Amino acid sequence: MSENNKQVITISVKTRTLIKVVAVLIGTVFLIKMLGLIVKPLILISISFFLAIGLNPAVSWITKRLKSHSRIKATAITYVLVLAILIGFFSLLIPPLVGQTVKFIQDVPQTINNFKTQDSAAKNFVYHYKLDKALDDFSYDFGDHYKDISKPALATATTIGSTIANVIALLIITFMMLVEGPGWLSKFWKIQPPSKRQRRKELAEKMYKVVTGYVNAQVIVATIGGVFTFIALIVLSQIFHVNVNAIALAAIITLFALLPLIGTTIGAVLVVVACIFISAPLAIAMAIYFILYQQIENTTIQPYIQSRSNNLTPLLVFMGAMIGVAVAGIVGALFAIPIAGCIGVLIEDHYHERLKNSE
Repeated sequence: MSENNKQVITISVKTRTLIKVVAVLIGTVFLIKMLGLIVKPLILISISFFLAIGLNPAVSWITKRLKSHSRIKATAITYVLVLAILIGFFSLLIPPLVGQTVKFIQDVPQTINNFKTQDSAAKNFVYHYKLDKALDDFSYDFGDHYKDISKPALATATTIGSTIANVIALLIITFMMLVEGPGWLSKFWKIQPPSKRQRRKELAEKMYKVVTGYVNAQVIVATIGGVFTFIALIVLSQIFHVNVNAIALAAIITLFALLPLIGTTIGAVLVVVACIFISAPLAIAMAIYFILYQQIENTTIQPYIQSRSNNLTPLLVFMGAMIGVAVAGIVGALFAIPIAGCIGVLIEDHYHERLKNSE
């Protein structure tokens, strides 16, 4: 192509368009910064919302049976019952666990000295590869570092205080949602178009049943996990001739198993660590038990129970929980299944509406 036939393309950008692009970029950056600042409060509010929905059936049931029909009183009664259960749970769990942990830490140097005097294959292995000096150094450093167990306890006081503050905020927000929720709903339905109000109410009711069904189903799954763990601890403690607080350790599994998919794993790690303080063979046996049980729970028990409560197939429940964990960790695991159930309700409603319009 000759130089005379060459075309010169000129791109012109208006100042107004450039300003808009810059404004959008600045706004996006500002929005990301703001989301980063409010992400923790949003998580607390989201958890409070699901807790309020989960506790609402109990509050409504108590409200109907009170002479005053006061929702505030009913919410307070529900809170007292829940807090009493939690206080009883932690009173049962924490003292023996802390005592065993402190005793284990204090006895580590003596345990290592006893190990060195025994005639065992492990001791021969240590001396054969000249690891005895490293073992002595570890014993000295460990004992020196943890001789005053109050120091690491004080170091974690800030974290514990922050956690307690978050829990208090969570309880307050949930209480307010339970008390004010019906009023919000009443105002919300009043501003909806009359022609679409009934259909939207039915959709909201279906999604409400999905969330409450999810909460109830997860409580059932957690209870099953706790019961089987209690039985396993009783049987194995008899086999290995050790004393173990089976109720407290089973309660750990029940509490953490409220988180789908990953909760049992977290609880299992804590239980196995606690068992190490009591008996190494017991800890190994419990680790094997949890590996087997979790495979059964994740692939059969939890998907089956959740699918029955949320009208989702076990496959969709399992996939939803996995995606939730991958996207948002523990919070994602908590919300993934009810969100998937609500989306399923919306898709089903849209499908039936399209069929109705096509007829």
